[in-house]
Amino acid sequence: MTILQIFAADERPEPDPDGAAIAAVLPDFAAAVAAVDGVAPFNEATMLRPEERRAFSVVREAELPDSGRRARLLVGLALAQRLDDGELEAELAVHPTARGAGVADELLDGLERAAGGAPVTVWAHGDLPAARVFAANRGYALVRTLLVLAKPLDDALPEPAPAPGTRIRAFDPERDADAWLALNARVFADHPEQGRLRRADLDDRMAQPWFDAGDFLVLVDDDERMIGYNWCKVAGGEHEIYVVGVDPDAAGAGHGRTLMDAGLRRLRERGGDEAVLYVDGGNERAVALYRRLGFVDRARDAQYRGPR
Repeated sequence: MTILQIFAADERPEPDPDGAAIAAVLPDFAAAVAAVDGVAPFNEATMLRPEERRAFSVVREAELPDSGRRARLLVGLALAQRLDDGELEAELAVHPTARGAGVADELLDGLERAAGGAPVTVWAHGDLPAARVFAANRGYALVRTLLVLAKPLDDALPEPAPAPGTRIRAFDPERDADAWLALNARVFADHPEQGRLRRADLDDRMAQPWFDAGDFLVLVDDDERMIGYNWCKVAGGEHEIYVVGVDPDAAGAGHGRTLMDAGLRRLRERGGDEAVLYVDGGNERAVALYRRLGFVDRARDAQYRGPR
């Protein structure tokens, strides 16, 4: 496995290129990290729109194997965004062939300088042991977890039973996009990522090869008002409950359970033998529902915040 060549040896890039400058090498860099760690180092939103992130890179000059040429190679990368409260939120990764050489410390030093005294939070996807040790050594404390849960898709899945006056149908991109964005913003008003989705973010996802409107289930009433939704995703051999939500004004009527039943059956129809989902560890109500449905822990992501 080689480190990615990013600059010729006679080029001198800016120390902190923007997201657009790094986009060309991001997929290969992320894939190299994931191949060793077993988990993607950057989330979906970052991969879809790296140009909206500030990039911090560590490049080192080295001789390319079997060529005799020297080049500047990308060995570490952090992608960050400034949140509304001023906090700098980042994801960082070190290429597997360059670990143990202080690259992660260089990246975090750069993030802390850029934060200008504001808090820095860093995601550790998979919350791997090395990440926990690194966070502790830098004085970073665990502040948030994102659970990855899984459940078998067996023959015991119940038939969905929509409440009287409601029905489940497939999402219609032309008719439903704006209504879904408005409902999603209300459902996830307090969620730092999901609640901020814009039309461009929705369009990005609908443009992906995995998107299938038939996997995007919406619950509507007799007037076609959207009450809830269960967006399923089938990609890379994984069958996922991508995002599910119910109008807060309609909570407590069993719509969430109905949508989950419908989504799980849809994933089984699509050939899945296991469903996965991601849920914020602090969302006790949702976690309790998923536990009752038979979901169990498979992995977790963690977010660590540094001292001011």
